[in-house]
Amino acid sequence: MGLQKRNLGLAGDIIQRTQPRLVDQRSEERLSDVVERAIVTFRGQEYLVPVVNISSRGTMIECDILPRIGEAIVIQFEHCTRIHGFVRWVRDGRLGLNFGHEIILG
Repeated sequence: MGLQKRNLGLAGDIIQRTQPRLVDQRSEERLSDVVERAIVTFRGQEYLVPVVNISSRGTMIECDILPRIGEAIVIQFEHCTRIHGFVRWVRDGRLGLNFGHEIILG
């Protein structure tokens, strides 16, 4: 039976780890006091969302939207141009985005 017939998807579904992470896989530190909020454009609608943390390659935001893993979302931080982010995970009202290109934090 296909995913559509069973009404299942990856958005918000928790995939349990079989083993805990042994090392931090992040390539750089996440900064939590650099950006307070951003405007996210998701499926034609704009949302003002709190930014939990940010790095040059991605961000974690708080939001009630339920995108699919890998779905593109446009995000704009205050005084910056819009950039594309790709959904890497969705959990408990938060989602992780990987930017389409590296940004400079200053």
